[in-house]
Amino acid sequence: MVYLFIGLVLMMLIAPIVSILPGKSQKQIMAVRRAAMARGISVELTTIEDPNPDQDKYRTSTGRALPPKLQVAAYKGLSRMSSSNGALETFQVQRTPDQDPSSPDAFHSITDASLPEACRTFLAQYASALPTTVQQIIWDGRQLNVYWVEQPDHQMGEKIFTFIEEGLQCLAEISSISKTD
Repeated sequence: MVYLFIGLVLMMLIAPIVSILPGKSQKQIMAVRRAAMARGISVELTTIEDPNPDQDKYRTSTGRALPPKLQVAAYKGLSRMSSSNGALETFQVQRTPDQDPSSPDAFHSITDASLPEACRTFLAQYASALPTTVQQIIWDGRQLNVYWVEQPDHQMGEKIFTFIEEGLQCLAEISSISKTD
């Protein structure tokens, strides 16, 4: 009987410790984050307005509405061009719900200003390869941010890393071309 009691106490002490250890998918997500950081891309956990706010998950069991906030990871690539070269306008785009991901209209502007032609060309060329879980893309003149509902898939991460790296190169080229005009 004493051994049974000791075993029970040990189980009660060990169970909470084991429950906080990361699972397989959490370890895979951490591997994707480490790969991003190794390539010079910073990762930050944040929340954004959900592009599809009319979902039942934003209602309590009593029917009260909750704010439509979506938890995402912001993958941020910093441009290497000087801030004085920022001739390209900033933009903020969000995934259009129920739109074909390979369509040029897969993302739409979320600001009052219309999207410059150079930005539309950039998005049409590069954004079609992004995973469908990418919700927003923001270029602030210095940093290209991709807001992604993370998945434990390294291939999806590679698509985002490639988008950020190629996107920064393309935006630097567009900026240098528009600056000389």
